[in-house]
Amino acid sequence: MTPHREGLAGLRVLVAEDEVLILMEIEEMLRELGCEIVGPAATVEAAVGAVRGHHLDGALLDLNLHGESVLPAAEELASRSVPFLLVTGYPSRAGDAQALKDAPRLRKPFSLQSLTDAMTAAFVAGDRRLADDRRRTGGKGGASPASV
Repeated sequence: MTPHREGLAGLRVLVAEDEVLILMEIEEMLRELGCEIVGPAATVEAAVGAVRGHHLDGALLDLNLHGESVLPAAEELASRSVPFLLVTGYPSRAGDAQALKDAPRLRKPFSLQSLTDAMTAAFVAGDRRLADDRRRTGGKGGASPASV
């Protein structure tokens, strides 16, 4: 296992995706990385419920679940300081809410290496930045998950 993949092993990752074939591919990649899959959630309501009901290390969110914006789930994750990636074919738009506009994106389709790199940057490197920031501020504050 490469160093990047080792850093992802054991992470509990929510997958919010409504396309079954894409979901199956993402789950296969996460299993290869050694992640524990939470969900999947095919609706925004299910995604928000999963965020509220599970300890998560990160989340992969499709921007649009059955025609509904994933914004409520993204905001719930941000309020809990859980990093997330938007896994989508949509580019960032000027009208996007700030939580979505600032979130790192992984464009569909993607490879295992692209997923590994994006998750490492958002979930693992983000954890180090958050811990460093908490040390500097005496445990108060931290980086926004959307900014990692």
